[in-house]
Amino acid sequence: MIAPAILDGEGFKVRIEHHYGYLRAYVHDGRDSLQVSIAMWKLLSEQCAKHGVKRLLVVEDLASTVDVDDIAKVVDAMADFGFAKIRTAFVELQSDIQGSELGEILASERGVTVHVSGDEVAARHWLMYGE
Repeated sequence: MIAPAILDGEGFKVRIEHHYGYLRAYVHDGRDSLQVSIAMWKLLSEQCAKHGVKRLLVVEDLASTVDVDDIAKVVDAMADFGFAKIRTAFVELQSDIQGSELGEILASERGVTVHVSGDEVAARHWLMYGE
């Protein structure tokens, strides 16, 4: 197993933990925005490639939220970063579950498999057994 690592992103920090079959990324210590979200997904795609994983559990604990008008731009960036090949469970710890659910719908339209939840246990279950 690979030891957990703390990475500094552009306006946030990520704790990466390698679990059997997936990466867990705890995103914290920042304020969400269009730029932060795009930087986060880019960093996470790089980590998935580096560790050779096709499953990702993201636990986001950032202040604020991405504007609803910018969600499609974030999803487009995810598609550009290769998330069509990475099954992703996204846990929203703050209050933007509606925006995240819109992102889930837009991602599906772009061939990106993302499941949004407010419950990490349920998200992990979907990630590992929900195919």
